[in-house]
Formats: sequence, C-alpha cells, structure tokens
Amino acid sequence: MEENTTKQGLSRRSFIGLGGAALAGAAMAGMAGCAPQGTTDAGAGQAAAGGSDAAGGIPVADSGASAGPDVAGMHSWEIAPEAIAADKISGTEDCDVLVIGAGLGGCCASIAALEEGAGKVIVVDKNPEMVIARGVHIAGFHTKVQQKLADEGLMEEPDYNNVVRRWINWAQGRVKEPLLWEFAHKSGACFDWLYDLATKKNLEALLWDGYYKGPDYTEYPVTHIFYQADKYEETVNFTFYQGSGVGDVYGNAVLVPALYETIADLGGEIRWQTKSERLVREGDGPVTGAIVSTGKDEYMQINAKSVIIASGDYAADDEMFQYYSPMTAYAMDGRFYNPPDCDTGDMHKQAIWAGAAMQKSEPHSAVMHLDFGAASYGFLHVNWEGKRFKNEDVNTQSKSVTKALQTQKEAWSIYDSHGLEQVKEQIDAGLGGGLQWGQLTQPVGGEYNLEAQKIVLEGEVESGQTLKADSLEDLAKQMGVPAENLIAAVDRYNELCDLGKDLDYGKRPEVMGKILEPPFYAGKLVASLLTMCGGLRTNTECQVLDAEDQPIGGLYVCGSAAGEFFGAGDYPTYVPGIGHGRCVTFGRIAGINAAGGDADAKIPSLDI
Repeated sequence: MEENTTKQGLSRRSFIGLGGAALAGAAMAGMAGCAPQGTTDAGAGQAAAGGSDAAGGIPVADSGASAGPDVAGMHSWEIAPEAIAADKISGTEDCDVLVIGAGLGGCCASIAALEEGAGKVIVVDKNPEMVIARGVHIAGFHTKVQQKLADEGLMEEPDYNNVVRRWINWAQGRVKEPLLWEFAHKSGACFDWLYDLATKKNLEALLWDGYYKGPDYTEYPVTHIFYQADKYEETVNFTFYQGSGVGDVYGNAVLVPALYETIADLGGEIRWQTKSERLVREGDGPVTGAIVSTGKDEYMQINAKSVIIASGDYAADDEMFQYYSPMTAYAMDGRFYNPPDCDTGDMHKQAIWAGAAMQKSEPHSAVMHLDFGAASYGFLHVNWEGKRFKNEDVNTQSKSVTKALQTQKEAWSIYDSHGLEQVKEQIDAGLGGGLQWGQLTQPVGGEYNLEAQKIVLEGEVESGQTLKADSLEDLAKQMGVPAENLIAAVDRYNELCDLGKDLDYGKRPEVMGKILEPPFYAGKLVASLLTMCGGLRTNTECQVLDAEDQPIGGLYVCGSAAGEFFGAGDYPTYVPGIGHGRCVTFGRIAGINAAGGDADAKIPSLDI
C-alpha cells in the first residue's frame, strides 16, 4: 500500500486495481479571449501576508481563516510567500474562464462553461497528463436512470426530502443547508446532463443495488456507476476489489478521459504540468486570473473574466490536515489520492491569500473507508488482542474510526469456509450491503455474485490482506493475537448466534453467522483516508466568499475544495457517491455562472 500510494504516475490499469478497484465504495487551442487584465509592476495584484503589497493586496490576517499557534498568530498556510517579480513573468494570455484542476469537478465546470458560450476556456493542472480522478460512485436524485428502473418496477425512489433531513441530522446541523437543498433540487438534472455527454463516448450507467439496507442504518438507491457500454457483462459480474481481474471498464477511470475528449471537442484546452502559483486580485476588486508556473522559475499570467477552483483537497499538507481533522489524522492507516500526494491545498491557500475564508465549522469531515485492507463484511470483528470490540452491523466509515479507539489500531474480520455464502444470503435477502460488505457492481435487478467474491478472496489471500488457516490457533498466530482470546471471542459469538440475540453489542441476529468449519479467515481492516471534505466558504452560485460571507468577484469553487457541504467530522455514507455527485452538480453550476450564464434558470429543479 505504501509503495503504491506514494508513487507518481499510476497507469489507468493500476489505478483501477489499487484505487478504483479498492473503492467498495476523479486540448486544443481556444478562440479569442477577453481583453487583457494584466499586472506590469513587480508583484502587482498579488495578495500578501501581514499587510498589503505595492498594489494593495489583501492582508491574510483579514481573511477570516483560523488563527493558529505560530509567532505571527497565523498558520503557515495563511501566510503568502513573496510576490512573484514582474521580470520573472514571461508573458500574459487572455481567456474567458480559467479552471484550476482537471478532475471530475473541473471537467464538468469546463464543459458547462464552453456550452454556455465562453469563447476560450483554459484548464490548468499541475500534474503530468493522466487520469486526475479516483473512485466509482456518483450520486444523483431522480435521474433518468432511476426513473427508468422505477417505471419498470425494479425500484422505488426514496423520499428525497427525508434524505436531506437525515443528512443535516448526520452533520448535527454543521452545514450550510441551502447547499444541500440545492444539490437535492439540481443533482438529477446535472447527472442527466453528464449521462448524455458520457453516452456519446460509448459509456453507460447502472444504478447500484449493493447499498446498505439495515433498519437503523439505511442507505439510499441514488448511486450511479459509469462503464463501457460494450463491457456490461464484464462489469457487473465482478467487483471492484483487488484480485477481481477486471480491466479499465468502469468508474471515473473511464468517465474522466471521456470528459477530456469532450472538452477538446468543444474547443477547450487542458494544460498539464501547469501550476497556479498566485491568484491575481487588485485590492478589493475581482479576481482577474492567475500567475502559473510551467517549470522552475518560469511563470506566465493568464488573465480571465472568471476563475474556477477545482483543485481537490488538502490532506497531503500535514499542517492543514492535523489542524482541521486531528482525529482523522490519528485514525487513518494510509492515504490514497490520484495522483498520489498532489492534494496539498494549493488553491485553498491562494484563495486565502486573496481574501477568501475557510468554512466556519471544524473539525472538517473526511472520507475514510476500509479500502486498502480486506473486505470487512459484517462478520465478527476483533481487535489487536483478539477480542470482539463493537457491533459490526455499521457502515465502513464507522468501522474505520472505532478501531482507532482501541489501544492499538489493528483489527480483523473473522469468518469461516461458509462466510461468503452467508453474505450472499444476507445481501440477496436485502438485509445488509454497503461499502466493504456488498458488491459495488451489483445493479438494481441483479444479485450478489458469489463466484466473483471467491476470486476476490483468493486475491486477498495471495496479497496477504486476508490470512487463512485450518485452525483458530494457527490463525491467531498469523494475526499476532493471543489464541485463547480469539477462540473465546469465536465461542462467544457462536453462542450468541445460537441464542438468536446479541447480548453483548446488539447486532441483528439475521446478519450473524457461526464460525465453525475450516479454513478460517482473518481479513485485515485498514482505515484509508480518501478525501478531506472541508474547504472554502461558498454559496449556491459557487462563488467563493470572504470573512464577511461576501462573494469575491470572479472567483468560483467546486468539488472537494468547496466547504460547508459536510459536517461533524464524517462523510455521510448513507448517500454513497455524494462527493462525486457534488463535483458534477456544482461543477456544472460553477461553469455556467462563471461563463456569465444563470445556472439556476438553466438547470431544471426537482420539486421535492
């Protein structure tokens, strides 16, 4: 895991096999642009820290960002570096819309701006040319995919009003509610827009039926997966875990390259290995572009009528990460991002230097699932001592955190030779499911594929993610836990299965199964941080806000760089794919508005 999460330049296949697979649970010259809006004096228009520069830059101390424990009373990320000297800026270029970041949100924003009539759209990304994306799920409410299945009697759409109310409750109210309701109203139409774009590139979408269906913790059938239209059988007959043998046929690994092609078709341009270094803003005026670097000490200024930040999160900046989510920093066993370690919060910082503010609610939410370890399922879970420590009938996010509350963070999922048959019975009966329990290629109308899961298990055993033994004593030895504790935990669990009631942790008896016949398995649970969800203050028009909650002219944000959408520390897993869903919805909104359109009028609203 460590090798693969730090290596740059993963191929699309290794992306699928490692990141997309593990998630069980992202150019062509343009036309004439706008009139020049340049800086000619050294450092003009660049925001500075601790006071204004020669052009009246905004003091970072007035940005509304959290004050931290250094001698200046600010964190390092709040302090702008020295202005870039004018003689280092080799030239200027004009465009209508500048998009910073070529992930799912940036792609949607770029396409929307081009469709809205922006004459020249430039996308810059600091990474080498590759798939700037990860994952599989995209959430949307009342999409054409859902409507078709509902018309065929294969599903019943949820009460979307209740979905949002539960979302607010999950966040303990620490969200900006208008953003959630905006997603509810607009996400279906925005997904349909994306679907129409994708089908032109030989992609299709299925609706996931592997979501969690417990009586207390219940997920919703709102989650879509794109796949190559001619690869349906290959797609649905395998899972996304490592060892499944599936190639590049589904998820954002195939969707985002199709969007790159669409941007080029519409006359947009993606410039790789081009990093934004400083937003351009004169005093209290609008943001009018960015100074970008294309190599060591090589800079140019791109002037734009509007700038859209779509640069992802900040988890690779240790100081920001530790400050905004200390429990996540402790609980995680590893990070995965694609490309690795590029999520350094560059544009959070540059926006703060230009007068923007971070969201008010802290700590920030995190997407942390059990992706780099073995599938957890709903089996008996034991800790570093071989003792049971929790009700296993919960979502993968909860499992990732609660194991960290043990004295040591190691934990395992224990089952026997009949374990996977038990899972199939539970999933097919609609009793369980979800990330790391169900199969994320299972479409509505399908069933749990036991043979595919056996292939997954073989791959996990081969890789060492899952241990296999003919006795519990041998299994305990491989795990490094006291054999007497593991045997006692299994005996007690079997006793509770016979009793038909979990007296210890209250687990539903219908999702409990005895552990009796060898071989016995222990799957290693690994808490994997995927995304930090906190970000810049924003509104329903995707404008970036300052410390007084006033929009900064010309500056927009979408995707993981945007804040106020999640709260109370945890990503709401009962709406799987909501992170990618907001990239699509607010990416499109940002693109339309940045191009001078009216997204609220253009995008139909769902009446819920």
